[in-house]
Amino acid sequence: MTKKVFITKFNYSMPTGEFKKIMPAVAPEFSKIPGCCWKIWVINEDQKEAGGVYLFESATSLEQFLNSKLLASVANNPAFTNFGTDTFGVEEEASALTGAPLMKMGQIQKTFL
Repeated sequence: MTKKVFITKFNYSMPTGEFKKIMPAVAPEFSKIPGCCWKIWVINEDQKEAGGVYLFESATSLEQFLNSKLLASVANNPAFTNFGTDTFGVEEEASALTGAPLMKMGQIQKTFL
């Protein structure tokens, strides 16, 4: 099964300080996404842009997330505009050689050496 990277990006209209308080408050919901190994939260305060980089175990788990209420709640939030996404496959052998965290925290990574 090929892992998938999913990237979201959007602009936020609220003050940055307020937005930064919301992120850890909602993070536990994102930690429960089935098949998601991890999420990195990203923010560009100067541009009032934010988003996330996710690693999914498979295309199937990503597809489930794409159809979830959680993703819809972000995409349809009136405080967010210009919502966009990108999806990529993961080249696991090269990624492992450069130290990419390809598993959930606590799992042992395969080495390709």
